[in-house]
This record gives sequence, structure tokens and C-alpha cells, in this order.
Amino acid sequence: MTKKISKNFQRANKKLLLNFCLIVTIRAISRRTTIMRSFLLLIGFVMMLTVPSCTNNTVESTSHELAVQQLKDSQECCYLEYGVAEKVQGKAAKISRESAVVVHVQQTGGRYRGTGTYFNYKGHHIVVTAAHLWAEEVPKPLSSAAMVESPHEQVIGKIVYWDQLVDIAVLVVPAMESRNAAKFTRDPEYKVGEDVFYSGFPGANSLLTFEGQLAGDGYGTDLAMHSMAWGGSSGSGVFDSKGRFVGVVSSIMVGRGFFGPQLVGTIVYVAPANLIDMAYLRQNIDKLGGKKNERF
Repeated sequence: MTKKISKNFQRANKKLLLNFCLIVTIRAISRRTTIMRSFLLLIGFVMMLTVPSCTNNTVESTSHELAVQQLKDSQECCYLEYGVAEKVQGKAAKISRESAVVVHVQQTGGRYRGTGTYFNYKGHHIVVTAAHLWAEEVPKPLSSAAMVESPHEQVIGKIVYWDQLVDIAVLVVPAMESRNAAKFTRDPEYKVGEDVFYSGFPGANSLLTFEGQLAGDGYGTDLAMHSMAWGGSSGSGVFDSKGRFVGVVSSIMVGRGFFGPQLVGTIVYVAPANLIDMAYLRQNIDKLGGKKNERF
């Protein structure tokens, strides 16, 4: 008991001395006494170090490290990097996300990358994307090809449809086990204010899912969608809330700015799926089935 009182008394004396040093320091500063100010600041700093802390830093550090290690071991998340759950809310968002693929087009000037949507159409597997991915050279239907990438597969797709005006291209691909093919059911009508969803690979990002609303007529034959898009989103399939195919992300608006043209990423132009010539698409799919590769 005596030792405890003695320790408390010593602690109180140290705190009083610390307060005294601080008061004298303030006065010394005000009088501009350089030597005394430096000496008293040194004493105050030493006393602050000698006063015991109310917390145990060692215990806190250990507890924090254990907590971080438990998070790492659980694989639910890791330190400073928190993953988003793969569970998707909503039918349309789920369809668009599970059918999204990356499309790589090799041209003379390099490789162009966009997004595509994997569909099941009349017993065939197709990928619908944007025609402008073939920016340098016009592709030849039934001959030109592109690489289609999913989480665990890379396959080659043959072009069976390419419409530069509407900005839609269609590839026939092998079955892809790591993707769930969407049903090729087109939205029969477009309503302003209708909620729509799409998933794509903008910029250097992994697969992202966006929500938007149809805003009206866009540029040329396009629909205008109020959402967000950027380079790499081109070709993404847009779905309505019932999971019906609305169209393909084509471009974003270019408006007037103070220093010239300015990109408006929140106004997205969508190539309507209803403008796909289904008779021409079916005809080419049938032709591809009986077509031999060159040199055979």
C-alpha cells in the first residue's frame, strides 16, 4: 500500500513539474530568452518521456497484429484490401455479369480490347460486341476472327455479323464453361426512364457492373443512356430489369468545353439490339457451319 501511494505521489510530482516547465517555457518564449527556452523545452520533453502512459502500447500492437492475421487466415479480406462479395443483386445485373467476356481484336496497328456478351442463340454460342473494335480494317464475315476471354478460357470466335452503321458485331464461339450464356431475347420497346444494367471492363479495371436509365434518343441510330462508361466498356451488353437484351455500349457523348471538345462519360450511347438483321445473322451462322478453313 505504501509503495502504491509513493508511486502515485511521484507521478503527481512529475505532472506538476511538467506543468511548471510548460508555463515557464511559454514565459521564456514571450521574453525571447533563447538559452532558457531551449533548456526548459529539453526538461519538459524528458519529463514527458518519463511519465508512464495510461495505455499499454505493446498489448495494443499485439492485438492488432493478431486481428490482421485472423483476417488474412479467413481469406474473407486482407489488410488494406477489402474484396466485394461476388453475390449479385438483381436478375439483370446477374445476367450481364455472368455472361460478360473480354474481346481482343488484332489489327495492323496493334491489339484492341473491348467487352462482349456471351449468348445462347438457337443452339449456337455467340458473342455480341461493338463493330468499332475493328477500327483499322474492315473484317470479312466467316473469315475474320477475334480472341474471346473468360475467367478460365481463351477461345477464337469467327465473325458472322458486322454492321458498321449500327456498331454491332457478332462472333460464333465454342461453348465456354466458365460463363453462363444469356438468352438472346431482345427488349421489344424502349421506355425513357427505364432501368438498365451492363457489365464491362473499363480502363484497367476488372469486371464492373453499372446501373443506368434510358434517357431518350442518342446520336444517329443510338439510344442515350444515363450511366457511366469509358474505354474498354465498348461492346458491353445492356439489359433491362427483366433480363432482356437492350443493346450494346457504343460510345460516350462528346460535348463542348471551355478549351474545346469535352468527353461526357455519363451520357452513354447504346446501339439498339432491335436493329440487328436477324435473317442475315442466321444465314451467316448456317454458312459458317458448312465452311472449311483455308487450304483444306
